[in-house]
Amino acid sequence: MRLLDITLDLETCSLSSHAAIMQIAAVAWDRFAKDDTQMFFGKASKPEETEHFVRTIDLNSQFVEGLFDFDQDTARWWGRQGREAKLAVADDINSGATHSYDIKTEKQSQALLNEALAELDDWIRKLLSLYKVDNFCIWCQGTDFDIPILRYAAERTQCNKLLPMALHHKYFRDCRTAIYECTAKWLERDDVEQPYTKLDLLKDPTLAYKLLPQLPESFGGKENAHGALYDCVRSSWFTWQALRLIFQ
Repeated sequence: MRLLDITLDLETCSLSSHAAIMQIAAVAWDRFAKDDTQMFFGKASKPEETEHFVRTIDLNSQFVEGLFDFDQDTARWWGRQGREAKLAVADDINSGATHSYDIKTEKQSQALLNEALAELDDWIRKLLSLYKVDNFCIWCQGTDFDIPILRYAAERTQCNKLLPMALHHKYFRDCRTAIYECTAKWLERDDVEQPYTKLDLLKDPTLAYKLLPQLPESFGGKENAHGALYDCVRSSWFTWQALRLIFQ
């Protein structure tokens, strides 16, 4: 393999670029996989079986430092979520997965932000070495949310020199753009019969998610849909499916 794809997701306490971070997750996947059962480096059927990183972050230190944003509207939004969704970000997901960088034990406390960022950097570097890749891409749901927050957090915790690869603009990719535009391009083909047209997607790009193969139920449902690891898996899945429409 000459290229590694990594999807990153943050759960935060605000929508600003200075947001306090509750959870960091990342999932590695292979855009060149022959079928979706192999895209997560093996027959993964749930998030914790993927090649992943997930860390829940201590909020106390971020609050008392006064450098990170906590937004009341975001708190109210989380208050309306179900119990399972809250648990997905209140604690690390730990199932003994052999491919994860989840080092949590039952009694281990949440990580300090600088510790989690250092572990993320270490995880990325180990993957590059393990799979002997020359290049990689960091995917997010838009490049105007997770990446600016991650960059600010790295600067404030003096970890910006630890994450040169994950923070460099040339590695960024946008999941939404790939999903929307590849699906729209696919609809231009004469042999494609679908209930929506390219014009429909231009009016409502989110229709692309209805046209692509759906994430298997074993990966999770609505209740845990806002855990960072689940979001990484979901974004990776639909990005792979969209790219495959064009490059298969």
